[in-house]
Amino acid sequence: MRFTFPHWPGKGRLYAARWMLNIVGVNFRFNLPKATEVACEFLERAGGQIHIMKLVKLVYLLDRLSVDRRGIPVVGGDYLSMRNGPVTSELLDLINAGRLSGETDPRWEQAISDRIDHEVKLEIKPVREHVSAAELELVDAIWGEHGRRDQWQLVDWCHAHCGEWTPLARGCAPIAVERMGQALGKPPEAVARLVREAAELNQLDEIFATA
Repeated sequence: MRFTFPHWPGKGRLYAARWMLNIVGVNFRFNLPKATEVACEFLERAGGQIHIMKLVKLVYLLDRLSVDRRGIPVVGGDYLSMRNGPVTSELLDLINAGRLSGETDPRWEQAISDRIDHEVKLEIKPVREHVSAAELELVDAIWGEHGRRDQWQLVDWCHAHCGEWTPLARGCAPIAVERMGQALGKPPEAVARLVREAAELNQLDEIFATA
């Protein structure tokens, strides 16, 4: 899987694409500690090594299942439609660079190897501190349903079942959590609540970040 967005010095691989798209849809803020723990859980279940496309799809589908069952994602982030299906852009940046631009938290690069060709390896599994027991059950559910599929089978599954995904020949398009909720068949009031909670949590994060 190749991503050919232009390189901007000091920015993530998909930063330019997100900026040019001027994403206005609301999404939950990306949670790096949870992303690391979740990725390590999937890596452990895969025997310690996994294709990056498969990992990206599993994490996206985890968030999708969580939104369906709980009204909130596990990892969050900016979701994008790409040629091979929906992705979480921050997760791709982590896989490609090992650390997000401006991020000082080293836990991803300590736990997960640099990508070698199209795979990453589990280096050290961190203690589970941020992913709850209920969220771990969702990880188990996603692995139970999709763990045997390879990356291309997951691509086909997402194309067929993720109604929020926009078919593209090239480039990317934003997926707001509102669109995900609609594709999951949530009633309008549930979709509105999903968007409101995302906006409120993001506002709280901003307040605590500047306090």
